[in-house]
Amino acid sequence: MTAPLRPGPLVVLHDHLDGGVRPTTVLELAGAAGLATPTDDPDGLAAWMTLSPDIDLSTAWERFALVISVLQTGRALRRVAREAVEDLAADGVVHAELRFAPLEHTRGDLDADRVLEAVLAGVADAADTGTTASIVVCGLREQDPARSLEAARLAARWADRGVVGFDLAGLEPEHPAHEHAAAFDVAREAGLGLTVHAGEMDGVHQVADAVDSCRPHRLGHAWRLIDDCRVADGRIVELGPTARIVREQGLPLETCVTSNACLGLDVADHPVRLLADAGFRITLSPDDRTITTTTPAREFELVARHHGMDRVELAAMAERAAVAAFGLSDEARAELVRRVHEGWAARPARLVHLVGRDEWAAAGDPYLPAGFADEGFVHLSALHQVLGVATAFFAGRRDLVALVVDAHLLHDAIVWEPGSGTAEWFPHLYGALPRHAVLAEVPFPPGPDGAFLLPPGLVRAVRRRGAGDLPV
Repeated sequence: MTAPLRPGPLVVLHDHLDGGVRPTTVLELAGAAGLATPTDDPDGLAAWMTLSPDIDLSTAWERFALVISVLQTGRALRRVAREAVEDLAADGVVHAELRFAPLEHTRGDLDADRVLEAVLAGVADAADTGTTASIVVCGLREQDPARSLEAARLAARWADRGVVGFDLAGLEPEHPAHEHAAAFDVAREAGLGLTVHAGEMDGVHQVADAVDSCRPHRLGHAWRLIDDCRVADGRIVELGPTARIVREQGLPLETCVTSNACLGLDVADHPVRLLADAGFRITLSPDDRTITTTTPAREFELVARHHGMDRVELAAMAERAAVAAFGLSDEARAELVRRVHEGWAARPARLVHLVGRDEWAAAGDPYLPAGFADEGFVHLSALHQVLGVATAFFAGRRDLVALVVDAHLLHDAIVWEPGSGTAEWFPHLYGALPRHAVLAEVPFPPGPDGAFLLPPGLVRAVRRRGAGDLPV
């Protein structure tokens, strides 16, 4: 029997505050507020709150409506924020972004600023867990765009006080993201991270609209990208225009397999493996822990069990989430990545190729110097090794160039992960390289046949040496 997965430290990017409230807390808060609940039994309420594929969207929204109705006081909001961080910490999460729509909690005596104040106080109350958390403010698709604009202005006011991002959530069908583009302009001007629920409840056209009109830094769900891909022999062999843009821009996907299953996509049929193998930047999150009855660790267990993700691939997803987290300084991001690395003890491969500048310049398309497919790689499995080797090779020299391929190990080959390895997102990786060193991210675009895996010569070189035989 296969031993159960023991995940390393996790980073959660997509967790709805109102979707993760403990059923016992809902009952206690409802009782204190004099509100009726479908049942007074915690297990019965948990069962009622749980979404399933046979529940239509309007009925599903009743679950959220109940929770929101009991979260109309500062005390209630502070409590559930504290409990959310405690529950995430107990599941191995070291950093989380909690998202919610503050304007939905102003039906009582609170204004939106006091709502955020209460939630951030709850996050601070849970500081003793060792888990850090920040807030992403949501607008809702089905509401008047003026209300999303109000939410974005609220987020902007709190941009330096615990709010790190802006999101567009809610009912996707018939509510395109472009109607809310003005809100994203406000959030962008405030320096907030931007994400959009898209391609979750509706087709890939919603992803295209969101990317074009909102220009997000990440995408929530977006599993319908698979509809813009051609699949053959168990892998994606051609990208449509929207899928190509998302991959070329390196937009991290906030993948939530259990949540998608609750809306009808069986976990075993989820395209997470196909998209990961194709170089899309997959991260894993629980979405709504109570409403979908899952946890962050369980999401990792599910993709390992149903899609054969090995520990190195899972570690890569955890690292990718750390790199994609909003609102972190370079130092805080580097520390978060370090915690992930040390806890997983299974790092994504770092393949570094060092070559003379003249040879590099003469190589031409596809930018592979002669001998690149031979024994020209240095395999680096830890950040200190990357920096140490780079410093040693470049000390006092201007005739060398470094090609860095950030990749994750698959069962049969190395697949390039586009968009990674830039100074913007990996300052902790490249900080020690002198400025005269040319760092090239090899673009490897899809060829005429739609293929996008690394060139066969490179794959053969990696296979020939074998991950187990490479120096560490």
